Amino acid sequence: MAGGTIKCLVLVLAISLLATDVLGRQEMEERRHETKHRHAYAAMMYMGTPRDYEFYVALRVMMRSLVKFQIQADRVVIASSDVPAQWVQAMEKEDGLKVVTVQNLKNPYEFQGGFNPRFKLTMNKLYAWNLLDYDRVVMLDSDNLFLQNTDELFQCGQFCAVFINPCIFHTGLFVLQPSKDVFDNMLHELDIGRSNPDGADQGFLVSYFPDLLDRPMFHPPANGTKVNGTYRLPLGYQMDASYYYLKLRWNVPCGPNSVITFPSAPWFKPWYWWSWPVLPLGLSWHEQRRNNLGYASELPLVLIEAALYISIIIVTKLVKPTCSKLCYNRRPEKFSAFMQGMLKVLVLWSMLATYTVPFFLIPRTVHPLMGWPLYLLGSLSLAIVVASFFVLPSLAVLTTWIALAGSLFVMAYPWYSNGIVRALTVFGYAFCAAPFVWSSLVKIMDSLQTHLEREPFFPRLGEVAQGTEFSKLY
Repeated sequence: MAGGTIKCLVLVLAISLLATDVLGRQEMEERRHETKHRHAYAAMMYMGTPRDYEFYVALRVMMRSLVKFQIQADRVVIASSDVPAQWVQAMEKEDGLKVVTVQNLKNPYEFQGGFNPRFKLTMNKLYAWNLLDYDRVVMLDSDNLFLQNTDELFQCGQFCAVFINPCIFHTGLFVLQPSKDVFDNMLHELDIGRSNPDGADQGFLVSYFPDLLDRPMFHPPANGTKVNGTYRLPLGYQMDASYYYLKLRWNVPCGPNSVITFPSAPWFKPWYWWSWPVLPLGLSWHEQRRNNLGYASELPLVLIEAALYISIIIVTKLVKPTCSKLCYNRRPEKFSAFMQGMLKVLVLWSMLATYTVPFFLIPRTVHPLMGWPLYLLGSLSLAIVVASFFVLPSLAVLTTWIALAGSLFVMAYPWYSNGIVRALTVFGYAFCAAPFVWSSLVKIMDSLQTHLEREPFFPRLGEVAQGTEFSKLY
């Protein structure tokens, strides 16, 4: 019996060792497969701007979206050393990114005339040439939207970029061959102050590769081999969103329609909730975020704000706050013209705050279909408070709100034939709505003036109030 027990224990031990060995081999094989990639999609992240969090979210969405295209490359983030540790951990563990930590490169152009401070740390992009573990790297900005697999870009040469501007290539996406010599030479050029018109990575690289416009167009070899030299990339690899807005569809015949970029006004990047329906492609970006990253980080704040605005509406309707005794029921000689003017200014500022305060309280990167309803709910609640507090006609106060809601429906209408028709329709709506908004403002001022000219409720002691039989009407 004892011998049989020992044999069983030996057998179990042998099986355990065999299983451990197999699992170990599988783990080593998986690691080997993970590190076999000789190509990488890379993007940079640095801190020091008011929009750090938005670019962090945008970068994660872009990198996650590449997975569904089954790319055969690593996804790398060149992160400055001051990027928060929790962000780095999320990118590594949740997104599967390789984070390379670097020190910020000093920008020698930050004191030249016309320099935009938001470009101060964009020279960190040069670290892409120091990713020596890879044969080719596709360097990306965070505002790219991928439509399909673009692994054929890794067949391009030592430097390849797209000319969105007819004469200046765009550095939102370019292909490079990492090289220690090139990286060191670039640092040397920074030290000696190579000419750079904009003080950013764009101007530096355009100066560093001045003859790219004269290079041949890149067409990936059918046999999968790499080409050498510098090449221009077809426009389809970096389609400016502006081309879409003209036709409301893509019509870029040269090269595959693969990547959309948004180099427009900084405050209309696609991840901002207000970018749609002003710019229709914003919804496409948010669809990628919804499918890849989700909105769990912003949803609690959205729900709290919605509950707050609903509570404001309910309380206002129940309590009906008013300033009539504070502002309107005063002796006319005491309520000077200056005070009347100040009260009118206060009303105007209150109405302006109705539409600005909710805008700044909403998380910037929520989905537009969450952001806009929350904004309309917030502005509605504050408009109701203003109308009740200053005893103003409700319809006149809400006219601007109704016009704003209508403009959103006009812009979001999905069946315009092209962008010109859409723009003319929006302009026509604004032209027709403007008189109603102006009329409502005049009516509000007239109503306010009427309140200010009323007889006082409480005459001076010993003074007989005139028209007391009518005072109850007020």
